[in-house]
This record gives sequence, C-alpha cells and structure tokens, in this order.
Amino acid sequence: MGSTCLLEADNDVLRQVVKLLNYSSIESFNEDVGKIKEWIKKQPQFPEVMVDKKIKNFLILNKGSVEKSKEKIENYYTVRSQLPEIFDNIHPKLSYMETVKASIYFIPLPKLTNEMYRILFYKVRDPHLTENFEPVHGIRLLVNIQEIRMTEDITYGDVFILDGKNTPLRSILKVTPMVLYKALNVIYTQVFSQRLKAVYIINAPPYAEKLFNAFKSLLKPKLIERIHFCEDSHILTEKFGKEIIPADYGGSEKSLEVLQEMLYQKFKESEDYFTQLDKLRINDDLKPRRLINDEMFGLSGNFKKLEID
Repeated sequence: MGSTCLLEADNDVLRQVVKLLNYSSIESFNEDVGKIKEWIKKQPQFPEVMVDKKIKNFLILNKGSVEKSKEKIENYYTVRSQLPEIFDNIHPKLSYMETVKASIYFIPLPKLTNEMYRILFYKVRDPHLTENFEPVHGIRLLVNIQEIRMTEDITYGDVFILDGKNTPLRSILKVTPMVLYKALNVIYTQVFSQRLKAVYIINAPPYAEKLFNAFKSLLKPKLIERIHFCEDSHILTEKFGKEIIPADYGGSEKSLEVLQEMLYQKFKESEDYFTQLDKLRINDDLKPRRLINDEMFGLSGNFKKLEID
C-alpha cells in the first residue's frame, strides 16, 4: 500500500480494541486469527489467502467470533460476482471517479473517537455536478474506502456525519430502497461487517425528516435510535472534540478539501492493490457447498429490514 498516512490506528489501538472484545491477551487474539487463516487455506474456491491484517479486522468487527468472521469472509469474496453492477467497474482510477471527487466529500477522518469509533464525513461539494452523480457511484466509493480501511484501519465501530447543506432534493430522490439496502445491509454489514454506532445529520434541509420517516419501515428500531437530526454543526466539536473535527466545522483537523486530496492520493498509491481486487472472484467449480445465496444478501426481491449491529 502507499505511503500516505490517512488513518491513525496503531498497536495501542489494537490492544485497547482486543481488550474490549474480552480477549485475555494479544496472543489469544492472534491464535483466533491463525485459526481463520488455516480455514481460508482449506477453501479451494477462494481466490487468495487473505492477509493477516484483513483477518484481524474481520475478527474485530465480528466481536471476536471465529465462525461469524468466516461467514463474512465468504461474503467478501462471493459478493463480487453477486453484484457485478458495483464490482465490475469499481477501480478508483476509472474516469468517473474524478466526477465523484468533484461532486462530493466522503472521507474517513484520521483520528478515532475516545470510544475507538471512526468518523466518516459526507458533504456535497458541488450541487451542480450531483445531477450526473449516480448512487451506485457512492456505493463504489464506500467500498473502495472500506478496502483501504481493512488493510490500514482498526476500529470498534463507525459514526457517520452527513452534512445536508447544498444537497439537492433530486439527489436524495435517486436513493431508492434497493440502493439503500445494497449500500447499508449488503455491502456495509454483510460484507465488511462494519458496526454503525451513530448517524448525525447536520444542516438538514426541511424535507430530510419527512423522507426519513418514509424510509423508517425499512429500518430496525435499534438503527432508528442511532440517527440524529441536528439544525447546525455545533454539536460536532461538543460531541467529539475539536481535535477530531475538520477545520471547516470549527475543529483543528485538516479541512475536508485537504483530507479528500489525501484519500485520493492513497487511492493512486494503491492502484496495484485495487487492480488485484478486481480479479478476486469465487471459483464456483471448486466450491464444496453453497454457503451464500441471494436470500442472505436480500437480493431475491423481498426486502428485509436494515439492521446494523
């Protein structure tokens, strides 16, 4: 991977997170990582033997459960064939990604919260360009960010901050229930195992809560309780501290513009890695049994409620 330091996550963070998972020691945690790696080696249908750092993240994000981690790793490889509309044109070097970059900010912030959560910040950068911005592009960007995080990050969960300022209603209306389901439930939860701890929607336009209420039937009560609408951005420095929040919002962290440049520089440095990811596909001919099906991913036409652990 490249040399740009995008995320602050060191061995001290790992020790704290492992302790939160009730492991007696790092050695005990690494034993479970080894068990998963040995299992991967025995799966002839897998396109690679996953690197230890990714396995560690799967284990952390699945609360130390070896069996759940195995299931999510199977999902990680299988979904690439299940959702070709996302994964067949996802490399960050593709030309449309420049339009995505010019249209929106969508950035993981460098510093973790005190609870070991990573904040992901979203804001429309140019409302005029969003006319050509499709929701699937946002999903692909989310996946690419998650790929970087799986190799370089360590967290106990995520917090999303969505700035509604300058967001055209037509852009919101493009987000259909199926798009929302694929982004949150399939990609974010079933594949990358991320745990969503809170969503803060700041500078929310008047129609935001009405649209949210329309989507409520798709959400589990636990998730609904974690979504907060805020009239302005003052809550951010109060809730998370100035050192975490970007300078655009009264914090002492780098601006969204600088952080975005760092993210895309990381993408550029990691082109070989993403080219390798493009080739990762399950070999169905070597599959001992079908562990994953359309029902698990909720793609059979019947929606299941969005549930974030």
